[in-house]
Amino acid sequence: MKKILLINPPVSIYINKTAFIPLPLLVLGSCLKIIQENGFDFSYELVDLDLMLKQGFFSDDSSFYQQAGDLIFDKKPDILLFTVHGLNHIVVLKLAERIKNERPSSVIVVGGVGPTLQAREALERCANIDVIVKGEGETVLEHLIPAILNHTDFSHVPSVVYRQNGQVIENQRLHLSRDERIPSPDYSLVCIEDYILHNKTNPYIHPGFVLIESGRGCPYRCSFCAPAKMWESNVRYRPLSEIIGEMKFLAGKGGNFSFFTQDNLEESFLRILSETLIQERVDIAWGCYSRLDRLPDNMAGLLAKAGCKLIFTGFETPNLSAQKSIRKVVNSSATFKKLHSFNSNGIHMIGSFIAGFRDETEDDLNNTMRFALECATGLEMEQLNKFISTTDKNKLPQKGANMCAIHPLSYMPGTDSFEEERDNLHISKYALHPDCYGSFLFSHNEFKDDWSCLGGNPYLNHLPEEKVRYYCSILRLFNFLNSRPFYFAQLLLILGEGPLALVKKMVAHLGEEFVLSAKIEKFEAESREYVKKHLEYTPEWTVKKGAVKYNTFSEA
Repeated sequence: MKKILLINPPVSIYINKTAFIPLPLLVLGSCLKIIQENGFDFSYELVDLDLMLKQGFFSDDSSFYQQAGDLIFDKKPDILLFTVHGLNHIVVLKLAERIKNERPSSVIVVGGVGPTLQAREALERCANIDVIVKGEGETVLEHLIPAILNHTDFSHVPSVVYRQNGQVIENQRLHLSRDERIPSPDYSLVCIEDYILHNKTNPYIHPGFVLIESGRGCPYRCSFCAPAKMWESNVRYRPLSEIIGEMKFLAGKGGNFSFFTQDNLEESFLRILSETLIQERVDIAWGCYSRLDRLPDNMAGLLAKAGCKLIFTGFETPNLSAQKSIRKVVNSSATFKKLHSFNSNGIHMIGSFIAGFRDETEDDLNNTMRFALECATGLEMEQLNKFISTTDKNKLPQKGANMCAIHPLSYMPGTDSFEEERDNLHISKYALHPDCYGSFLFSHNEFKDDWSCLGGNPYLNHLPEEKVRYYCSILRLFNFLNSRPFYFAQLLLILGEGPLALVKKMVAHLGEEFVLSAKIEKFEAESREYVKKHLEYTPEWTVKKGAVKYNTFSEA
Protein backbone atom coordinates (compact mmCIF):
# COMPACT_ATOMS: atom_id res chain seq x y z
CA MET A 1 0.00 0.00 0.00
CA LYS A 2 1.28 3.44 -0.95
CA LYS A 3 1.89 5.97 1.82
CA ILE A 4 1.18 9.72 1.59
CA LEU A 5 2.60 12.22 4.09
CA LEU A 6 1.18 15.70 4.59
CA ILE A 7 4.13 17.67 5.99
CA ASN A 8 4.03 21.02 7.80
CA PRO A 9 7.61 22.38 7.93
CA PRO A 10 8.61 24.85 10.68
CA VAL A 11 7.24 28.32 9.99
CA SER A 12 8.89 30.13 12.92
CA ILE A 13 10.85 29.28 16.03
CA TYR A 14 12.88 31.90 17.82
CA ILE A 15 10.47 34.64 18.87
CA ASN A 16 7.04 33.15 19.06
CA LYS A 17 6.73 29.43 19.75
CA THR A 18 2.98 29.36 19.20
CA ALA A 19 2.05 26.33 17.09
CA PHE A 20 -0.91 26.85 14.80
CA ILE A 21 -2.96 23.91 13.57
CA PRO A 22 -1.97 23.50 9.88
CA LEU A 23 -5.36 24.20 8.30
CA PRO A 24 -4.32 23.88 4.62
CA LEU A 25 -3.09 20.33 5.20
CA LEU A 26 -6.23 19.40 7.14
CA VAL A 27 -8.31 20.53 4.17
CA LEU A 28 -6.16 18.46 1.81
CA GLY A 29 -6.67 15.56 4.21
CA SER A 30 -10.43 15.85 3.68
CA CYS A 31 -9.81 15.51 -0.05
CA LEU A 32 -7.55 12.48 0.40
CA LYS A 33 -10.29 10.82 2.39
CA ILE A 34 -12.72 11.25 -0.53
CA ILE A 35 -10.16 9.88 -2.99
CA GLN A 36 -9.69 6.89 -0.71
CA GLU A 37 -13.46 6.34 -0.53
CA ASN A 38 -13.54 6.31 -4.32
CA GLY A 39 -11.53 3.09 -4.33
CA PHE A 40 -7.87 4.11 -4.32
CA ASP A 41 -5.71 2.08 -1.97
CA PHE A 42 -3.30 4.19 0.09
CA SER A 43 -2.75 5.40 3.64
CA TYR A 44 -1.96 8.92 4.77
CA GLU A 45 -1.02 10.91 7.84
CA LEU A 46 0.04 14.39 8.83
CA VAL A 47 3.51 15.16 10.20
CA ASP A 48 3.71 18.56 11.89
CA LEU A 49 7.41 19.34 12.10
CA ASP A 50 6.55 22.88 13.22
CA LEU A 51 4.76 21.65 16.34
CA MET A 52 7.43 19.05 17.10
CA LEU A 53 10.22 21.62 16.85
CA LYS A 54 8.41 23.99 19.19
CA GLN A 55 7.67 21.17 21.63
CA GLY A 56 11.39 20.40 21.79
CA PHE A 57 11.45 17.09 19.90
CA PHE A 58 13.88 18.71 17.45
CA SER A 59 16.53 21.38 17.91
CA ASP A 60 16.92 24.63 16.01
CA ASP A 61 20.36 23.69 14.72
CA SER A 62 21.99 21.56 12.03
CA SER A 63 20.70 18.37 13.66
CA PHE A 64 17.14 19.28 12.66
CA TYR A 65 17.51 18.00 9.11
CA GLN A 66 18.99 14.69 10.24
CA GLN A 67 16.31 14.13 12.88
CA ALA A 68 13.36 15.32 10.79
CA GLY A 69 14.59 13.36 7.81
CA ASP A 70 14.92 10.18 9.88
CA LEU A 71 11.36 10.61 11.11
CA ILE A 72 10.10 10.96 7.55
CA PHE A 73 12.06 7.95 6.28
CA ASP A 74 10.77 5.77 9.11
CA LYS A 75 7.28 6.25 7.66
CA LYS A 76 8.40 5.04 4.20
CA PRO A 77 6.47 7.65 2.20
CA ASP A 78 5.78 7.35 -1.52
CA ILE A 79 4.18 10.79 -1.92
CA LEU A 80 5.04 13.85 0.20
CA LEU A 81 2.81 16.92 0.19
CA PHE A 82 4.48 20.08 1.55
CA THR A 83 2.77 23.40 2.20
CA VAL A 84 4.91 26.54 1.90
CA HIS A 85 4.16 29.41 4.26
CA GLY A 86 6.23 32.30 5.59
CA LEU A 87 9.93 31.48 5.52
CA ASN A 88 9.62 27.70 5.49
CA HIS A 89 10.33 27.12 1.81
CA ILE A 90 14.02 27.02 2.74
CA VAL A 91 13.29 24.05 5.03
CA VAL A 92 11.27 22.35 2.27
CA LEU A 93 14.20 22.67 -0.13
CA LYS A 94 16.71 21.14 2.28
CA LEU A 95 14.41 18.29 3.31
CA ALA A 96 13.58 17.60 -0.34
CA GLU A 97 17.27 17.29 -1.17
CA ARG A 98 17.81 14.62 1.46
CA ILE A 99 14.59 12.79 0.59
CA LYS A 100 15.52 12.59 -3.09
CA ASN A 101 19.05 11.42 -2.27
CA GLU A 102 17.83 8.57 -0.07
CA ARG A 103 14.40 7.79 -1.50
CA PRO A 104 14.56 8.94 -5.14
CA SER A 105 11.36 7.17 -6.22
CA SER A 106 9.24 9.30 -3.89
CA VAL A 107 7.16 12.10 -5.40
CA ILE A 108 7.50 15.51 -3.76
CA VAL A 109 4.58 17.91 -4.28
CA VAL A 110 4.68 21.53 -3.06
CA GLY A 111 1.90 24.10 -2.84
CA GLY A 112 1.14 27.47 -1.29
CA VAL A 113 1.08 31.15 -2.20
CA GLY A 114 4.82 31.44 -2.93
CA PRO A 115 5.05 28.40 -5.21
CA THR A 116 1.89 29.49 -7.07
CA LEU A 117 3.22 32.86 -8.17
CA GLN A 118 6.43 31.66 -9.82
CA ALA A 119 5.60 27.99 -10.32
CA ARG A 120 7.43 27.35 -13.59
CA GLU A 121 10.54 29.32 -12.66
CA ALA A 122 10.61 27.74 -9.21
CA LEU A 123 10.43 24.19 -10.57
CA GLU A 124 13.19 24.96 -13.05
CA ARG A 125 15.39 26.06 -10.14
CA CYS A 126 14.37 23.37 -7.61
CA ALA A 127 15.66 20.06 -8.93
CA ASN A 128 14.39 18.00 -5.99
CA ILE A 129 10.75 19.00 -6.31
CA ASP A 130 8.61 16.98 -8.72
CA VAL A 131 5.33 18.91 -8.83
CA ILE A 132 4.19 22.41 -7.92
CA VAL A 133 0.48 23.02 -7.47
CA LYS A 134 -0.82 26.45 -8.50
CA GLY A 135 -3.65 27.92 -6.47
CA GLU A 136 -6.04 25.75 -4.52
CA GLY A 137 -4.94 22.15 -4.11
CA GLU A 138 -8.18 20.33 -3.40
CA THR A 139 -9.45 20.07 -6.98
CA VAL A 140 -5.94 19.31 -8.17
CA LEU A 141 -5.43 16.40 -5.78
CA GLU A 142 -8.46 14.51 -7.05
CA HIS A 143 -6.65 14.24 -10.40
CA LEU A 144 -3.02 14.27 -9.27
CA ILE A 145 -3.07 11.51 -6.63
CA PRO A 146 -4.77 8.93 -8.92
CA ALA A 147 -2.30 9.83 -11.69
CA ILE A 148 0.67 9.22 -9.38
CA LEU A 149 -0.79 5.99 -8.02
CA ASN A 150 -1.62 4.70 -11.52
CA HIS A 151 1.72 5.85 -12.99
CA THR A 152 -0.05 7.86 -15.71
CA ASP A 153 1.14 11.20 -17.06
CA PHE A 154 -0.07 14.50 -15.66
CA SER A 155 -1.31 16.04 -18.91
CA HIS A 156 -4.92 15.96 -17.67
CA VAL A 157 -4.14 17.33 -14.19
CA PRO A 158 -5.11 21.02 -13.92
CA SER A 159 -3.01 23.70 -12.22
CA VAL A 160 0.28 21.78 -11.97
CA VAL A 161 3.83 22.34 -13.13
CA TYR A 162 5.84 19.13 -13.44
CA ARG A 163 8.73 17.44 -15.21
CA GLN A 164 8.37 15.09 -18.15
CA ASN A 165 11.36 13.65 -19.97
CA GLY A 166 13.59 16.33 -18.53
CA GLN A 167 11.28 19.16 -19.61
CA VAL A 168 9.23 21.43 -17.35
CA ILE A 169 5.55 21.34 -18.33
CA GLU A 170 3.01 23.86 -17.08
CA ASN A 171 -0.68 23.01 -17.25
CA GLN A 172 -3.37 25.67 -17.31
CA ARG A 173 -4.48 26.90 -13.92
CA LEU A 174 -8.04 26.10 -12.90
CA HIS A 175 -9.82 29.11 -11.40
CA LEU A 176 -12.74 28.10 -9.21
CA SER A 177 -16.06 29.95 -9.32
CA ARG A 178 -17.49 31.95 -6.42
CA ASP A 179 -19.97 29.14 -5.84
CA GLU A 180 -17.31 26.43 -5.53
CA ARG A 181 -17.39 24.88 -2.08
CA ILE A 182 -14.34 25.16 0.19
CA PRO A 183 -13.83 21.82 1.95
CA SER A 184 -13.85 21.71 5.73
CA PRO A 185 -10.66 20.64 7.54
CA ASP A 186 -10.31 17.07 8.80
CA TYR A 187 -9.38 17.62 12.45
CA SER A 188 -8.97 13.89 13.01
CA LEU A 189 -5.50 14.24 11.47
CA VAL A 190 -4.19 16.11 14.52
CA CYS A 191 -4.61 16.06 18.26
CA ILE A 192 -6.11 19.49 18.87
CA GLU A 193 -5.39 19.27 22.58
CA ASP A 194 -1.64 19.08 21.86
CA TYR A 195 -1.77 22.53 20.26
CA ILE A 196 -4.01 24.04 22.94
CA LEU A 197 -1.82 22.71 25.74
CA HIS A 198 1.40 23.88 24.09
CA ASN A 199 0.02 27.34 23.38
CA LYS A 200 -1.10 27.93 26.95
CA THR A 201 2.55 28.56 27.77
CA ASN A 202 3.40 30.02 24.34
CA PRO A 203 0.39 32.22 23.56
CA TYR A 204 -0.08 34.42 20.53
CA ILE A 205 -2.49 37.21 21.53
CA HIS A 206 -4.52 34.77 23.65
CA PRO A 207 -3.80 31.27 25.04
CA GLY A 208 -6.82 29.85 23.20
CA PHE A 209 -5.92 31.44 19.85
CA VAL A 210 -6.94 29.19 16.91
CA LEU A 211 -7.20 29.77 13.17
CA ILE A 212 -10.35 29.32 11.11
CA GLU A 213 -10.72 29.64 7.35
CA SER A 214 -13.73 31.87 6.71
CA GLY A 215 -13.14 31.85 2.97
CA ARG A 216 -10.51 32.65 0.37
CA GLY A 217 -9.42 35.62 -1.65
CA CYS A 218 -8.88 39.36 -1.30
CA PRO A 219 -10.71 42.05 -3.31
CA TYR A 220 -7.70 44.39 -3.44
CA ARG A 221 -4.59 44.49 -5.64
CA CYS A 222 -1.80 45.97 -3.51
CA SER A 223 1.44 45.68 -5.47
CA PHE A 224 3.49 44.09 -2.66
CA CYS A 225 0.91 41.49 -1.62
CA ALA A 226 1.41 37.86 -2.65
CA PRO A 227 -2.05 36.54 -1.65
CA ALA A 228 -3.71 39.36 -3.60
CA LYS A 229 -1.73 38.34 -6.68
CA MET A 230 -2.60 34.68 -6.19
CA TRP A 231 -6.35 35.23 -5.81
CA GLU A 232 -6.62 37.87 -8.54
CA SER A 233 -9.43 39.66 -6.69
CA ASN A 234 -11.61 36.53 -6.58
CA VAL A 235 -13.36 36.23 -3.21
CA ARG A 236 -15.62 33.55 -1.84
CA TYR A 237 -16.77 32.56 1.63
CA ARG A 238 -17.70 29.37 3.42
CA PRO A 239 -21.28 28.98 4.68
CA LEU A 240 -21.80 30.71 8.02
CA SER A 241 -23.13 27.48 9.52
CA GLU A 242 -19.79 25.77 8.83
CA ILE A 243 -17.74 28.69 10.16
CA ILE A 244 -19.74 29.05 13.37
CA GLY A 245 -19.89 25.29 13.85
CA GLU A 246 -16.08 25.17 13.64
CA MET A 247 -15.78 28.04 16.14
CA LYS A 248 -17.95 26.13 18.61
CA PHE A 249 -16.10 22.86 18.00
CA LEU A 250 -12.69 24.41 18.66
CA ALA A 251 -13.94 26.41 21.64
CA GLY A 252 -15.09 23.12 23.15
CA LYS A 253 -11.49 21.91 22.86
CA GLY A 254 -10.09 25.03 24.54
CA GLY A 255 -9.58 27.12 21.40
CA ASN A 256 -11.78 29.96 22.59
CA PHE A 257 -10.33 32.79 20.48
CA SER A 258 -11.05 32.29 16.77
CA PHE A 259 -9.02 34.20 14.20
CA PHE A 260 -10.13 34.18 10.57
CA THR A 261 -7.21 33.61 8.23
CA GLN A 262 -8.73 35.14 5.10
CA ASP A 263 -7.18 38.41 3.95
CA ASN A 264 -9.24 41.56 4.42
CA LEU A 265 -12.77 40.47 5.23
CA GLU A 266 -15.27 42.76 3.54
CA GLU A 267 -17.92 44.86 5.26
CA SER A 268 -20.82 42.86 3.80
CA PHE A 269 -19.48 39.55 5.12
CA LEU A 270 -18.51 40.97 8.52
CA ARG A 271 -21.96 42.43 8.92
CA ILE A 272 -23.84 39.20 8.24
CA LEU A 273 -21.34 37.17 10.28
CA SER A 274 -21.76 39.51 13.25
CA GLU A 275 -25.55 39.58 13.01
CA THR A 276 -25.64 35.77 12.92
CA LEU A 277 -23.28 35.41 15.89
CA ILE A 278 -25.45 37.81 17.89
CA GLN A 279 -28.68 36.12 16.85
CA GLU A 280 -27.34 32.67 17.78
CA ARG A 281 -25.84 34.01 21.02
CA VAL A 282 -22.38 32.67 20.25
CA ASP A 283 -20.09 33.84 23.06
CA ILE A 284 -16.67 33.29 21.49
CA ALA A 285 -14.03 36.01 21.08
CA TRP A 286 -12.66 36.41 17.57
CA GLY A 287 -10.48 38.48 15.29
CA CYS A 288 -9.78 38.93 11.61
CA TYR A 289 -7.85 40.69 8.86
CA SER A 290 -9.64 43.71 7.42
CA ARG A 291 -9.00 47.17 5.98
CA LEU A 292 -9.99 49.61 8.69
CA ASP A 293 -10.24 52.42 6.15
CA ARG A 294 -12.97 50.51 4.30
CA LEU A 295 -15.13 49.78 7.36
CA PRO A 296 -17.82 52.32 8.33
CA ASP A 297 -17.76 53.81 11.82
CA ASN A 298 -21.06 52.19 12.73
CA MET A 299 -19.51 48.74 12.26
CA ALA A 300 -17.51 49.03 15.48
CA GLY A 301 -20.44 48.54 17.83
CA LEU A 302 -21.86 45.65 15.81
CA LEU A 303 -18.53 43.81 15.62
CA ALA A 304 -17.88 44.32 19.33
CA LYS A 305 -21.32 43.02 20.26
CA ALA A 306 -20.62 39.92 18.13
CA GLY A 307 -17.40 39.19 20.04
CA CYS A 308 -14.74 40.80 17.83
CA LYS A 309 -11.71 41.76 19.91
CA LEU A 310 -8.96 42.17 17.34
CA ILE A 311 -8.43 43.32 13.75
CA PHE A 312 -5.13 43.01 11.89
CA THR A 313 -5.00 45.94 9.50
CA GLY A 314 -2.43 47.40 7.13
CA PHE A 315 -1.91 51.13 7.71
CA GLU A 316 1.23 50.79 5.50
CA THR A 317 2.29 54.46 5.25
CA PRO A 318 0.78 57.93 5.71
CA ASN A 319 2.90 59.24 2.80
CA LEU A 320 0.75 59.69 -0.32
CA SER A 321 3.47 59.08 -2.92
CA ALA A 322 4.38 55.78 -1.28
CA GLN A 323 0.69 54.84 -1.05
CA LYS A 324 0.32 55.35 -4.78
CA SER A 325 3.41 53.27 -5.51
CA ILE A 326 1.90 50.24 -3.74
CA ARG A 327 -1.62 50.87 -5.06
CA LYS A 328 -3.11 51.38 -1.59
CA VAL A 329 -4.26 54.96 -1.04
CA VAL A 330 -5.59 55.53 2.48
CA ASN A 331 -6.89 58.69 4.13
CA SER A 332 -4.70 58.44 7.22
CA SER A 333 -6.46 61.21 9.16
CA ALA A 334 -9.91 59.70 8.64
CA THR A 335 -8.63 56.21 9.39
CA PHE A 336 -7.09 57.39 12.67
CA LYS A 337 -10.44 58.82 13.78
CA LYS A 338 -12.03 55.49 12.91
CA LEU A 339 -9.36 53.71 14.94
CA HIS A 340 -10.46 55.61 18.04
CA SER A 341 -14.06 54.55 17.44
CA PHE A 342 -13.09 50.88 17.25
CA ASN A 343 -10.83 51.10 20.30
CA SER A 344 -13.65 52.74 22.27
CA ASN A 345 -15.75 49.67 21.52
CA GLY A 346 -13.07 47.32 22.85
CA ILE A 347 -11.67 46.29 19.47
CA HIS A 348 -7.90 46.57 19.23
CA MET A 349 -5.64 46.58 16.19
CA ILE A 350 -2.45 44.96 15.13
CA GLY A 351 -1.27 47.66 12.74
CA SER A 352 1.29 46.94 10.04
CA PHE A 353 3.37 49.74 8.50
CA ILE A 354 5.92 49.76 5.67
CA ALA A 355 9.14 51.72 5.21
CA GLY A 356 12.07 51.50 2.83
CA PHE A 357 10.54 52.91 -0.33
CA ARG A 358 13.06 53.90 -2.98
CA ASP A 359 12.41 57.66 -2.84
CA GLU A 360 11.58 57.82 0.87
CA THR A 361 13.09 60.79 2.72
CA GLU A 362 13.95 61.02 6.40
CA ASP A 363 10.95 63.32 6.83
CA ASP A 364 8.76 60.60 5.29
CA LEU A 365 10.22 57.98 7.62
CA ASN A 366 9.79 60.19 10.66
CA ASN A 367 6.20 60.83 9.60
CA THR A 368 5.54 57.08 9.39
CA MET A 369 7.10 56.53 12.82
CA ARG A 370 5.06 59.35 14.33
CA PHE A 371 1.84 57.93 12.87
CA ALA A 372 2.69 54.41 14.06
CA LEU A 373 3.22 55.79 17.59
CA GLU A 374 -0.08 57.67 17.46
CA CYS A 375 -1.90 54.55 16.27
CA ALA A 376 -0.27 52.44 18.99
CA THR A 377 -1.48 54.78 21.76
CA GLY A 378 -4.71 55.81 20.08
CA LEU A 379 -3.82 59.46 20.71
CA GLU A 380 -2.58 62.22 18.41
CA MET A 381 0.82 63.62 19.42
CA GLU A 382 -0.57 66.76 21.07
CA GLN A 383 -3.02 64.68 23.13
CA LEU A 384 -0.35 62.09 23.84
CA ASN A 385 2.15 64.64 25.14
CA LYS A 386 -0.52 66.20 27.35
CA PHE A 387 -1.44 62.76 28.70
CA ILE A 388 2.22 61.94 29.43
CA SER A 389 2.80 65.31 31.13
CA THR A 390 -0.21 65.02 33.42
CA THR A 391 0.05 61.32 34.35
CA ASP A 392 2.21 59.88 37.13
CA LYS A 393 4.95 57.81 35.57
CA ASN A 394 3.95 54.82 37.69
CA LYS A 395 0.44 54.99 36.27
CA LEU A 396 1.35 55.08 32.60
CA PRO A 397 -0.23 52.15 30.72
CA GLN A 398 2.25 49.34 30.12
CA LYS A 399 0.72 48.47 26.75
CA GLY A 400 -0.75 50.58 24.01
CA ALA A 401 -4.29 50.55 22.74
CA ASN A 402 -2.92 48.79 19.65
CA MET A 403 0.23 46.95 18.57
CA CYS A 404 1.95 48.73 15.68
CA ALA A 405 5.20 47.80 13.95
CA ILE A 406 7.02 49.00 10.84
CA HIS A 407 8.43 46.48 8.38
CA PRO A 408 10.80 46.96 5.44
CA LEU A 409 9.16 46.74 2.03
CA SER A 410 9.41 43.04 1.12
CA TYR A 411 9.60 41.30 -2.23
CA MET A 412 7.76 38.04 -2.70
CA PRO A 413 8.64 36.48 -6.08
CA GLY A 414 5.77 36.93 -8.50
CA THR A 415 4.28 40.08 -6.98
CA ASP A 416 4.14 43.28 -9.00
CA SER A 417 6.61 44.91 -6.62
CA PHE A 418 9.05 42.05 -7.20
CA GLU A 419 8.78 42.32 -10.98
CA GLU A 420 9.24 46.10 -10.90
CA GLU A 421 12.47 45.81 -8.87
CA ARG A 422 13.72 42.42 -10.09
CA ASP A 423 16.89 43.79 -11.69
CA ASN A 424 17.79 45.72 -8.53
CA LEU A 425 17.22 42.97 -5.98
CA HIS A 426 20.07 41.40 -4.05
CA ILE A 427 20.42 39.16 -1.03
CA SER A 428 21.53 41.34 1.85
CA LYS A 429 23.31 40.24 4.99
CA TYR A 430 20.50 41.75 7.08
CA ALA A 431 16.80 41.24 7.60
CA LEU A 432 14.22 42.48 10.07
CA HIS A 433 12.16 39.30 10.37
CA PRO A 434 12.17 38.30 14.08
CA ASP A 435 13.20 34.72 13.35
CA CYS A 436 16.35 35.93 11.63
CA TYR A 437 17.87 36.91 14.99
CA GLY A 438 19.25 33.85 16.70
CA SER A 439 17.59 31.09 14.69
CA PHE A 440 19.63 28.52 12.77
CA LEU A 441 16.86 27.44 10.39
CA PHE A 442 16.13 30.99 9.22
CA SER A 443 19.59 32.53 9.51
CA HIS A 444 21.38 34.44 6.76
CA ASN A 445 23.59 31.42 6.14
CA GLU A 446 20.52 29.39 5.14
CA PHE A 447 19.18 32.04 2.75
CA LYS A 448 22.37 33.57 1.35
CA ASP A 449 22.13 31.65 -1.95
CA ASP A 450 18.36 31.34 -2.15
CA TRP A 451 17.09 32.43 -5.55
CA SER A 452 14.64 29.52 -5.72
CA CYS A 453 11.51 31.68 -6.24
CA LEU A 454 9.68 29.10 -4.12
CA GLY A 455 8.90 31.62 -1.38
CA GLY A 456 9.96 34.91 0.13
CA ASN A 457 13.61 35.38 1.05
CA PRO A 458 13.60 37.75 4.07
CA TYR A 459 17.08 38.99 3.13
CA LEU A 460 16.01 40.09 -0.37
CA ASN A 461 16.18 43.86 -0.78
CA HIS A 462 16.22 46.55 -3.45
CA LEU A 463 18.22 49.09 -1.48
CA PRO A 464 22.02 49.43 -1.44
CA GLU A 465 23.59 47.52 1.46
CA GLU A 466 24.33 50.65 3.49
CA LYS A 467 20.65 51.60 3.23
CA VAL A 468 19.61 48.10 4.28
CA ARG A 469 21.80 48.44 7.38
CA TYR A 470 20.22 51.82 8.10
CA TYR A 471 16.62 50.64 7.81
CA CYS A 472 17.06 47.33 9.61
CA SER A 473 18.81 48.92 12.58
CA ILE A 474 16.43 51.89 12.77
CA LEU A 475 13.27 49.81 12.46
CA ARG A 476 14.40 47.10 14.87
CA LEU A 477 14.86 49.69 17.59
CA PHE A 478 11.69 51.57 16.72
CA ASN A 479 9.58 48.42 16.94
CA PHE A 480 11.11 47.61 20.32
CA LEU A 481 10.30 51.10 21.63
CA ASN A 482 6.83 51.18 20.10
CA SER A 483 5.90 47.92 21.82
CA ARG A 484 5.55 50.12 24.92
CA PRO A 485 4.34 53.30 23.22
CA PHE A 486 3.52 55.37 26.32
CA TYR A 487 7.03 54.87 27.70
CA PHE A 488 8.37 55.64 24.23
CA ALA A 489 6.37 58.87 24.13
CA GLN A 490 7.65 59.80 27.59
CA LEU A 491 11.21 59.28 26.41
CA LEU A 492 10.59 61.52 23.38
CA LEU A 493 9.13 64.23 25.59
CA ILE A 494 12.01 64.14 28.09
CA LEU A 495 14.66 64.30 25.37
CA GLY A 496 12.74 66.73 23.14
CA GLU A 497 13.29 64.53 20.09
CA GLY A 498 11.21 63.26 17.20
CA PRO A 499 10.95 59.45 16.78
CA LEU A 500 13.57 59.13 14.03
CA ALA A 501 16.09 61.44 15.71
CA LEU A 502 15.82 59.50 18.99
CA VAL A 503 16.15 56.12 17.34
CA LYS A 504 19.20 57.27 15.37
CA LYS A 505 20.84 58.39 18.62
CA MET A 506 20.10 55.02 20.18
CA VAL A 507 21.64 53.22 17.21
CA ALA A 508 24.76 55.37 17.52
CA HIS A 509 24.94 54.67 21.28
CA LEU A 510 24.40 50.90 21.04
CA GLY A 511 26.37 50.48 17.84
CA GLU A 512 24.84 49.74 14.45
CA GLU A 513 26.38 46.28 14.16
CA PHE A 514 25.10 45.35 17.62
CA VAL A 515 21.56 46.42 16.75
CA LEU A 516 21.75 44.52 13.45
CA SER A 517 23.06 41.25 14.84
CA ALA A 518 22.44 40.91 18.59
CA LYS A 519 20.22 38.09 19.77
CA ILE A 520 16.89 39.10 21.24
CA GLU A 521 17.77 38.83 24.93
CA LYS A 522 20.98 40.85 24.66
CA PHE A 523 19.36 43.41 22.36
CA GLU A 524 16.47 43.97 24.76
CA ALA A 525 18.73 44.18 27.82
CA GLU A 526 20.99 46.85 26.31
CA SER A 527 18.02 48.80 24.95
CA ARG A 528 16.33 48.76 28.36
CA GLU A 529 19.49 50.14 29.96
CA TYR A 530 19.41 53.10 27.57
CA VAL A 531 15.76 53.72 28.38
CA LYS A 532 16.39 53.41 32.14
CA LYS A 533 19.18 55.97 31.95
CA HIS A 534 16.79 58.64 30.71
CA LEU A 535 13.53 57.62 32.39
CA GLU A 536 15.29 56.93 35.70
CA TYR A 537 13.18 53.84 36.24
CA THR A 538 12.91 50.50 34.50
CA PRO A 539 9.47 49.74 33.05
CA GLU A 540 8.50 46.20 32.12
CA TRP A 541 9.68 46.23 28.55
CA THR A 542 10.17 43.12 26.48
CA VAL A 543 8.99 41.91 23.09
CA LYS A 544 10.45 38.42 23.41
CA LYS A 545 7.16 36.68 22.68
CA GLY A 546 6.71 38.83 19.60
CA ALA A 547 3.13 39.89 20.35
CA VAL A 548 0.90 41.55 22.89
CA LYS A 549 -1.92 39.57 24.47
CA TYR A 550 -5.22 41.18 23.59
CA ASN A 551 -6.47 41.23 27.16
CA THR A 552 -3.49 43.33 28.28
CA PHE A 553 -4.09 46.15 25.78
CA SER A 554 -4.55 49.52 27.50
CA GLU A 555 -7.90 51.22 27.48
CA ALA A 556 -6.25 54.65 27.55
